[in-house]
Parts: sequence; C-alpha cells; structure tokens
Amino acid sequence: MNKLTNTEMPLLEHLEELRWRIIKALSSVIIFAVVGFIFSNQLIYILSIPIEQTEPRLELLNTTILGVFLAKMRVAVVLGIVCSLPIIIHQVWRFIAPGLLEDERAFAPMLIITTIFSFIVGSLFSYFVMIPWSLKFFAVLNYGLEGLVNYVTITDYLNYITVLILFTGMAFELPVVIYLLAKIGLVNPGMLRKVRRFAYLVILVISAIFTPADPFTMLGVAMPMILLYEVSIWVAKLVKQNKQKTDDAEDDPEGINKGDELLEDFLG
Repeated sequence: MNKLTNTEMPLLEHLEELRWRIIKALSSVIIFAVVGFIFSNQLIYILSIPIEQTEPRLELLNTTILGVFLAKMRVAVVLGIVCSLPIIIHQVWRFIAPGLLEDERAFAPMLIITTIFSFIVGSLFSYFVMIPWSLKFFAVLNYGLEGLVNYVTITDYLNYITVLILFTGMAFELPVVIYLLAKIGLVNPGMLRKVRRFAYLVILVISAIFTPADPFTMLGVAMPMILLYEVSIWVAKLVKQNKQKTDDAEDDPEGINKGDELLEDFLG
C-alpha cells in the first residue's frame, strides 16, 4: 500500500491545479445550461406533468414580464448542474487522486458510479413520489373555498420542484458520504448510533430550510433522509468489519494463528 509516485507540488501549484479543475467544472455547467435553455420549453413541459395531473386541478400562471424567462433560466441552470455531475466528480477525483493510496484508487470508479446512481434515484423519487404527493395534498387543502381559483405562478412552481429534486438527490448521497468518512476513520457505527437523535434533529432543520415552509413537505423530505441515515449506519458497520478482516489478515498473513487454534481444539 504505497502512495503513488509523484513529485510533491508546491502550494501555488496545488492552487493552480484546483483553479483549473474548478474552471473545467464550471465550463461544463455553462455548456449544459446553454443546451438546457435551448430545450427549456420541453423541459418545462416535463416538469409541469405532476401539476397537470393533480386533482383538484392546479393551474400554472405567469404574472410578470420576466416570469417565463426566469423559469427557463432556472431550468437551464438545474440541467447544467445535473448533467455536469459526472464531470464535477471526475474533476474532484483528478485533484485528490495523487494523494491517495493504491487500494483507495481501486474503488474510485465504483464510488463515482454509486454517487451518480444515488443522485439519480433521489431525483426520480422526488419527481415521481414526493412532488405528486405534496401537490395532491395542497390541492385538496386549498379546494372548497368559495370564490377561490387555485392558480400557481410558474416561477413559484419551478422553484418548488427544482429545489425538491436537487435537495432529495443530494440527500440520497448520505450513505456514500458516510462510506467515505468511515473508510478514512472519521466515523464508525457506534458513533453514528450515539448521535442518532441529534442527527434526526439536524435532518429536520435542514429539511425545513431547503423545502417550502410547511410541515408536511418537510416531513416528506425528512423521512427518507432518516431512513438513509439508518442505512448509513449499516454501511459504516460493513466498512468496520472489512477493516477488521484486513487487519487480521495482515497480522496473520499465513493463517498461522488460526491453524494453531484449530490444532489446539483438535488435541483438546
């Protein structure tokens, strides 16, 4: 487990390397955002499907001159971030790779794939489950008031849906983050169990910050995160068990101690 052979870089060269990595990541976001703006009408149509299928019906409305333009810009930027996720992760990896060990480099491709997959699963969960559920709830809640027409501005709607999609996608990265922290020894399953109540409180606070100011949507976001936290404890436990097996193998590479134990048991 030797580190990669590379010359040590001065601080200024590290900063220059970091600057170029950031420039490449931002360039990717901008390029995909331009593409997203070109196809913004189609994207807005796809994002509007949940509200169009809501019963009682909620109608989208534009109330400002810049409303549609800002909606297109928001959708374009979100698409730029989402589509650039593999490139951003790759740039982060290229920056930190020279300082990693050989075995740490080995699991990097699977880690990158898992990160992207977790984000996609979280985003799809938000789009197909959380958003339709929350829209249905508020449509029913607002229905029945005499003389009230349930219009929703396109800006408010897209703010609502894009924040939920991005936040839920990032929330599904929790097991991956815990895996990394457990891998480098910063957390362990015992620690995660001890701070479980505090973690639940933090999850509720974060959900309240990144979601619209209502308790139902907040809980709808918080509950999957709490479940993911429990999954993260299980992930940390697996990492700890693998570390113990590796340490045991290094301490007794030929299995001598185990053979002695079996011989002693056989001889009684």
